[in-house]
Amino acid sequence: MNRQGLLLCTKYSVAPNYFGYCGPDENMSLIDHLRENVIDKEVHSILSEFETLFLNLTFIARENKIQDVFDKQVVEAYWIGNRLLECISNKDYAYLLAEKFSLPKKIGDKTFLKMKHKILTYRLYPHHSFHVFNIFKRTGHDISSHTIKTMDECRIGWGKVITINDSTVLVFTKPLQLQNRKLQFGKELRKKIRLEYKGKKFLKHIKAEDWVSFHWGQICDVIQTEQVKQLNFYTQKAIEFYNSP
Repeated sequence: MNRQGLLLCTKYSVAPNYFGYCGPDENMSLIDHLRENVIDKEVHSILSEFETLFLNLTFIARENKIQDVFDKQVVEAYWIGNRLLECISNKDYAYLLAEKFSLPKKIGDKTFLKMKHKILTYRLYPHHSFHVFNIFKRTGHDISSHTIKTMDECRIGWGKVITINDSTVLVFTKPLQLQNRKLQFGKELRKKIRLEYKGKKFLKHIKAEDWVSFHWGQICDVIQTEQVKQLNFYTQKAIEFYNSP
């Protein structure tokens, strides 16, 4: 069992689970495990029930000949981005979407065929942001269509900490926006990110000038400068794919 990978995955998965978008109804268990820094078979079992997450991790691991789906590098590739995303087949990913995600049934055959053509034409990376921006219906418990607001909330955001209080941090970050039907980042602004889940916090040592990542307005982790670069790079690649004809 790769505890570091499971811990990292839990930090990024807890927010959508908290709001009931993905995974089983085990949010308090995930939060308690994070607070106590305890990673065990229960966490592995819970995360394995996040369908979109688990299918993507399995795909990245298989394409890179890594046995453990929750290997830390595999988890980081999906949520933040790293070199493992360079070693994938577009054709295999199209198959994954069709056969494992049953995407033609969810978005319609005609829409899926257009998407498949793009996938086989342009470079893609199976990063979380790719799924958020380019799969136009959410594929967790909520199958409604994405809007620019939900795309911005669902992607992994990042920002530099300005101030911290008991329940929130204030960060500088750039929002996602649509301009002339093109997806892009807007001007830098200040945004409040929540630290607590039902009064419980699992990150306690955050300071001004730290880089942090967030998901659905909730804190995920303190990240390093290189991780910021990777997250920005692969998010931009997902934007480029969205904007391609």
